[in-house]
Amino acid sequence: MLRVARFEVIAWAAAVVLGAAVSLPAIWWEPLHVDERIMLEFARGSLPGIVRNVFVDRGGAPAQFVIERITLAWPGGLAGLRGPSLLFFLLALPCAGLLARELAGRVEAVAVPLLLALAPLAVGLATFARMYALFLLLVIVAALVAIRAGILRSRAWWIAAGALGAGLAYVHPIAPLYAVPAFACGLAVRGGSLRDGLRDARPGLVAAAVVAVPYLYALAVLRARYGVGEAGTLSTTAGRTVPEEALRVLSASGTTGLVVFGLLALVGAAQLARERPRVAALLVLWVVAPIAFFTIVPAETRFYGRYVLPALPAFLVLVAAGCRLLGRRPAPALALVALALVLEGAGAADRLRALYDLDLRALPTVAANVVLFSSTGSPRSDRPPELLDDLVDLQAGVPGRVEELPAIEPRYEPDLVAKGERNVRVFLAGTGARRGMWIFRGNARRVSAAARRLAADRELAVAQIGDELLVVSSRRALDRRHLVELGIRVRTAWGTGTPADRWPMTLVVIGRRALG
Repeated sequence: MLRVARFEVIAWAAAVVLGAAVSLPAIWWEPLHVDERIMLEFARGSLPGIVRNVFVDRGGAPAQFVIERITLAWPGGLAGLRGPSLLFFLLALPCAGLLARELAGRVEAVAVPLLLALAPLAVGLATFARMYALFLLLVIVAALVAIRAGILRSRAWWIAAGALGAGLAYVHPIAPLYAVPAFACGLAVRGGSLRDGLRDARPGLVAAAVVAVPYLYALAVLRARYGVGEAGTLSTTAGRTVPEEALRVLSASGTTGLVVFGLLALVGAAQLARERPRVAALLVLWVVAPIAFFTIVPAETRFYGRYVLPALPAFLVLVAAGCRLLGRRPAPALALVALALVLEGAGAADRLRALYDLDLRALPTVAANVVLFSSTGSPRSDRPPELLDDLVDLQAGVPGRVEELPAIEPRYEPDLVAKGERNVRVFLAGTGARRGMWIFRGNARRVSAAARRLAADRELAVAQIGDELLVVSSRRALDRRHLVELGIRVRTAWGTGTPADRWPMTLVVIGRRALG
């Protein structure tokens, strides 16, 4: 391995600072995702419960859930939920620099961490409380361990590379798509014949097979769960083909970003094919193989861009190599890198601006004598308004809460109304007057219209936050039956007459049944 130069360390430190600057605010500014609610549900359980619920029952990967079990206890809150992902993302940046240096060169070693720090896909997942940032970090580390094994031709290092590569399956079930190219990095840098390289790597392959044995069970569970082999090919949320969607999320935002990054990656592949043909073939395989897999695999699920996050470092190495199209002189190459960073930075700035304008940080804390009822509103993709009360609870804690929609994902809860009714009846059986609070999120028109209607009710105080948020509370403490009746009025005033008002209508039904 090459000695790390001072300018590389400076570039990697700058990448960490840049990555933190564009990602850190989202810990508190971004609404909860449905998958983050799943994390909250399972990570708060016992370790045997996590293994049973995540791995045995669902065929999922338990590693991130175990980590979150610790961080939700301390520091807790939104920092405990999303902080681990940010830490893993920031650690991945210098590791990506090391990988780029070993596979390509000094220019790539400087460029790739900076490009990764602003990459829309990586930034969007940097504070996402699931396993993706950890997956990104460990794929890079597995590749670095394999490179060390290939250079030293060491049996111990090959065993470590194989075990770590196979262990990725317990971070994310799609790990084999990335464990193979990570392991192959050792063969790409080794030199000599491929046959001799595979002979050296045999201990690593044996170690990988041993570590992967329990994963075979998870594969069987996943195959049954998603109907693999029994359904049509995967669709995307945007209606594009899988290759187009994958290339869009790997590149800077917008059509311009797609074109610029796509052309630079093609040029980079050609450059490396002349200089290091094995490395060029490996990097292209690293990017193309998962895209091809998700294009042809038949399963009852969708393709999400986050599935190709571990291919992003390889793609960015190709992009950075393409920036050397005028030769190995650093100045022209870094000028093209700067252009790519500007394209990425514009998208990162737009994202932060949108999150800032949403103004979730202005949601009120819940006082001891206030009951927070289930939030609702208009559908908002994978970050539904039903999760706003979970967000408020994570921000500062909620002394009193009535979960009228007691489900990870209400659409798939068959006994939702009955469970919600039981929770409301438990609340009604208590004693003491309380103030009530209800939170809504929707488009600006719906929020403004509901605010006008609710402001006419003398029992209510109405506060609109930005264009999309509405906080409604009772002006004084009321008996519990009156609060449930008031909740019915509040949801009815929001609107229950369209298919988009499914959950406000459901909450009205739950309240009426609980009141008898």
